[in-house]
Amino acid sequence: MSNLPKIKNEIVISPSNISSLQIAQYFDLTPKELNQIFLKLQWIQRKYFLWLVTTALGEEKGVTKENKVFHWRREILGDQALIVAIKEFKNEDEDPDLYKIKIQQKYEEEGYTVWNYSKEKGIYDKNIHFVAKKGKKVLLIHSRTNKKDITLEDITTFQENRKSFIIQNPIFEIYDIKLQYSISSFSLTEEAFKYLKEEKNNIYYEIVK
Repeated sequence: MSNLPKIKNEIVISPSNISSLQIAQYFDLTPKELNQIFLKLQWIQRKYFLWLVTTALGEEKGVTKENKVFHWRREILGDQALIVAIKEFKNEDEDPDLYKIKIQQKYEEEGYTVWNYSKEKGIYDKNIHFVAKKGKKVLLIHSRTNKKDITLEDITTFQENRKSFIIQNPIFEIYDIKLQYSISSFSLTEEAFKYLKEEKNNIYYEIVK
């Protein structure tokens, strides 16, 4: 009598934890986009702008950080707050013209005289959107709403635009001119962020929501 083969019944159980990368893939997001959502939910927070750390709210969701990688309880995939935030993020498409109006109003309320430079000159694809003047201080402002990161190349192009602006408008040579990024979210490459820190007396950024 032959022996029947023994069948080993195995139940495959999914790991109880899941990484941020796996969550991003599940929801068809990039890791950076997912981090932006977690930041908005305040489940993680920035430390020294570039480092990301856990928060008390995130820890309630089971987040831990090991070797720079965030891990979450697998139940996070069904978390309603996260699902709603992702839907809002994917549908978020702020009108750049409305955002420019917001920026102009902000600086006017702060006492600046604001020249809508790009509108008057018809240069919508250049870096200088507004010229804001208060006393001897002048800001050349670039307003940005899209989620694409500002790169080091973008910054150096902006600096070249400053030179062109002064050549075309020599009256501003006597003023203290600085370059300003007004952005709706933290959208800088690491290289760009480091450069802005080094050049903070000449060019900087401000997040305006």
